[in-house]
Amino acid sequence: MSKSPFSEQQLADNLIYKTLVESTLAIPWSIEWDTKTFSYIGPQIEKLLGWSQGSWKTVGDWADRMNETDREWVVNYCVQQSLEGIDHEADYRALTATGEYVWIRDVVHVVRKPDGTVERLVGFMFDISERKRQEQELENLKKKLEEYSYQDNLTGIANRRLFEHLFEREWLSAIKEKSLFSMILLDIDYFKAYNDKALD
Repeated sequence: MSKSPFSEQQLADNLIYKTLVESTLAIPWSIEWDTKTFSYIGPQIEKLLGWSQGSWKTVGDWADRMNETDREWVVNYCVQQSLEGIDHEADYRALTATGEYVWIRDVVHVVRKPDGTVERLVGFMFDISERKRQEQELENLKKKLEEYSYQDNLTGIANRRLFEHLFEREWLSAIKEKSLFSMILLDIDYFKAYNDKALD
């Protein structure tokens, strides 16, 4: 009977570490660089994306389960950073087994061999869907506030601030392109009646 190269204490410590890692919301993973295969991925992945732990075999599975819009730049970025031995992170939309998408932040650490070449990649996946949703809501609010800042509160039509903004933009464009610039000013008849109607 062969003797385990690990002591009982080491095995116990490894079990404790594994239990702690797998009890977090972050999803741990490890990829062998030479074979581009997963040597480990946390069981939390199935709860988040619906794909079984055993279905994550190669980096191809990782790339295929990514939004097409994100895939090319994320894969190229991660490969380039890894080749240079640079720890990095990337945000992308991961495909669930039900066809939906979840925003993921992948945090990657590059493990090197003694000769400096890449041995493996290890890291964590984090679900950042709620953060992305809040960021989008904030962006929508900023756009809405900007729209309001360019409107007259009373009439809802473009105000002087928008006029000055557009005038400056077109003026600078004309200077840059060395082109002619003209402006037509119109006076609105009976504006008081329009204004009074807006107050009703």
